Amino acid sequence: MSMQVAALFSDLKSLTICSHEAALALVTPRAGEDGVNSSTDPSQSVHKGPADSDLQKAQELVSLHHDIKVRISESGLDPELLEYRRRVHQVLADLDA
Repeated sequence: MSMQVAALFSDLKSLTICSHEAALALVTPRAGEDGVNSSTDPSQSVHKGPADSDLQKAQELVSLHHDIKVRISESGLDPELLEYRRRVHQVLADLDA
């Protein structure tokens, strides 16, 4: 289980260093592979097989990450999140003291 969590965190970190298009290309099957089209638009992909739901989830994760990244760059972090971060830093500082 811990290796799966580590792999997930590694994959999420990879999303922060590549473009949205590159990340989406990683989780979109190419034309000619198991009868799937080459569109990078997840809504236009036609899947056939047991891994379809995993691919769909990966595409949704990539799109969600991109949407959040754009929103944060346009409007900054949520004030509530900033407050929680401040509280965590305070607790960690208190533990070190």
